[in-house]
Amino acid sequence: MVRNYIKIAFRNCKKHKLFTFINVFGLAIGIATCMMINFWVQRELSYDRFNKNADRIFRIERRITFEGRDEIWPITSGAYGPALLNDYPEIESFVRFWRREMSIKDKDNIYHRQQLIMSDNSIFDIFDYELEEGDPNSALTNPKTLVLTRKTAQKYLGDKNVIGKSLTFIFNGEQVDFQITGILKEVPRNSHIQFDMLISTSSEPGESFSRWYGNFLYTYILLNDGSAKNSLEYKLDAFLNKYVGPAYEEYYGPEVTNISDVIKLKLNPVTSIHLDPRVEWEIEPQGKMSSVYIFSSIAFLILFIACMNFMNLSTARANKRAKEVGLRKAIGAHQSQLRIQFIEESTLLAITALLIAFLILAFIIPLFNSIFDEALSLNMILQSKNLLVLLGVILVTGILSGLYPAFYLSRFDPAKVLKGGMQSGTAKSSFRKYMTIIQFIISITLIFGTLTILKQMNFIQTISLGFDKENIVVIPVRNNKVSQGFEAFRTELTRSSKIKLISGSNNVPGDPRYGDHLFIRNETSENFGFIYMSAGFNFIDTYNMNIIAGRNFSRDFGTDTVGTIILNEAAVKKMGLTPEEAVGKELYSTAFKTNGKIVGVVKNFNFKSLRREIEPIVIILFPNNNNVANISVRILPEDVQETIGFIKQKWLELFPGEQFEFNFLDSHLDRLYKNEMKMQNLFIVSSFLSILVACLGLFGLATYTVGERTKEIGVRKVFGASSISVVMLLSKDFTKWVIISYIATLPLGWYLMNRWLQNFAYKIDIEWYVFLFSGLIAFVIALSTICFQTVKSAKTNPVDSLKYE
Repeated sequence: MVRNYIKIAFRNCKKHKLFTFINVFGLAIGIATCMMINFWVQRELSYDRFNKNADRIFRIERRITFEGRDEIWPITSGAYGPALLNDYPEIESFVRFWRREMSIKDKDNIYHRQQLIMSDNSIFDIFDYELEEGDPNSALTNPKTLVLTRKTAQKYLGDKNVIGKSLTFIFNGEQVDFQITGILKEVPRNSHIQFDMLISTSSEPGESFSRWYGNFLYTYILLNDGSAKNSLEYKLDAFLNKYVGPAYEEYYGPEVTNISDVIKLKLNPVTSIHLDPRVEWEIEPQGKMSSVYIFSSIAFLILFIACMNFMNLSTARANKRAKEVGLRKAIGAHQSQLRIQFIEESTLLAITALLIAFLILAFIIPLFNSIFDEALSLNMILQSKNLLVLLGVILVTGILSGLYPAFYLSRFDPAKVLKGGMQSGTAKSSFRKYMTIIQFIISITLIFGTLTILKQMNFIQTISLGFDKENIVVIPVRNNKVSQGFEAFRTELTRSSKIKLISGSNNVPGDPRYGDHLFIRNETSENFGFIYMSAGFNFIDTYNMNIIAGRNFSRDFGTDTVGTIILNEAAVKKMGLTPEEAVGKELYSTAFKTNGKIVGVVKNFNFKSLRREIEPIVIILFPNNNNVANISVRILPEDVQETIGFIKQKWLELFPGEQFEFNFLDSHLDRLYKNEMKMQNLFIVSSFLSILVACLGLFGLATYTVGERTKEIGVRKVFGASSISVVMLLSKDFTKWVIISYIATLPLGWYLMNRWLQNFAYKIDIEWYVFLFSGLIAFVIALSTICFQTVKSAKTNPVDSLKYE
């Protein structure tokens, strides 16, 4: 019996090839897209869960509320970890991470800049980072020891057997040999910390980790089994007042009696960090929970469209089989047999769609990984939870699609069916209409979202940032040798007519981290916490910033020495002064222990992401560039490659053995919005696929509708109707559905994208024409899909439609 049902199903599919293809392929695309996004969501949710103690690992974070500031910082000084372990028995262990960049000499005596992490040996007790070789109990215990991946070892030493060998670092300005004590396994991609080299914290002079005043590393703790996070957090106010208060007394002033009034220590679960990042100071770029919600919703909606299409088209075709049902009942078929047949046929089609979806996934996963820099695997589909969900969706879709013909058609009297056929019921037509409207509400919303994201990202890339980001080459510096030779390098570069200006600074706009410290206004003794940037004489001119009061740093003024200051408008406002009033005032820098005279005020510029309001910043002059970490070179836009070649040549002449690296400032700034760009591309792909699936369903419905009205079309053409009038008649209902969908989308689309735009301090307004254009795109696509089929039918010779009547 089952074999017979399968044979009938195959014959029916073969008879209606196009309809079957649309139905099955549409569902397959929906399943494949849904699973693709679902894999990405699962990976985002899996971050740091590979650690066996993940539920007991927490990062120490500080919530700072002072002078209108309310921020959470994931960074601390080095003194927190040991003191916490000593004072609280609930804590089993701690580890500190310090993200650093150093120069390392390879086997050919060439220095390379290497991102690495300075860590305590307890990293191997708390986290499940493994060593292929070496003893995890002691690998990073001694000073000047390191572990690294085999790939990195091969890069520097050209040898696989490296245990016991040494690498030469430029460490705190000196050449220091570090001994290799272990080979790291590759760090899992779903770790919120990524590295391929670790060096021991004991290598750093002791005072670096004993100070309470400082923000430069990340402290993680491992709680004992059974210890409660909230209970420990409650005790940490006393810890702050005991240790941190005395160190910060000067910073916050006498009006703050307890440091716990302005700082709160928080324990952030390690499994929450990736999707709830502290954007300002994160150790790595992280994701967002909002992205998980958004794309989970998109995955569900695309699958919903595909399943609704499948059921829509399956029930639409069912009426065509009324005579088959009547004939089978007339020769003795039972209702139960007919019901099983229809449910089985529908389920077999759904399972076929699932198999095709697997093939599509095998093709698009490598493409997805390449485009979006991900590491998804087809093996994820073999996980039991994914298989169960997929099979559940397929079985439900197949069974629901077969229920209508199974229970509705099988109950009719065969004599009535064979005599007059069946008419499509209004209830079924209404169901198909509502499903089509819902599909286009989803599709238009995605189109609107994509256009809004594209517009916002274009706004970010074109808005005036308060400086000129074009044609600036940034060369990173991580070596005192280069800092000391900066002036000679600058002099050599000025010999080229294609190089306009050169400047040195510790930061450049778009850097993820800036230092801040206390400045004291001498005449009033007021304290101000300001972000600072140290720079050379030409910095303001190199970036084409606008001085609105006072003057620029200048070699013509002998008073412009170390500590001379230029403020931005936000800093002047925080001091309660006008730009003109600020010029001539003095600030004392507690970090550099210098008095600095304010010589100018620069117009506000966006030195951080456009997600944030512009903050107060102090630009401090270091005329000898002994604090340079970046060299900025403004070049002419002509012959860029030749100019880069000239810069590299001079670099290698003056700094032999130093690797030359550079990037363009505009590319550096674009990296601030990496997640948004990824979201934009995912939105574009999702919108395209949702529209494709919706249009496949629309095409199938149009094909069905035209087939139902073939005789009507023939009669109308016999009485003189033109092809255009027939097309307009057949397209009228579908056009109406798209218009209804568009109207329903307006409030939904505005609400969703307005919420997304709240992530940016500087953002576009949602314009009416974006709504209009979104609806127009959907309308044109829908009308084109419908017309493809209706025009074909309208041009058919009416004789062919009526010859059997």
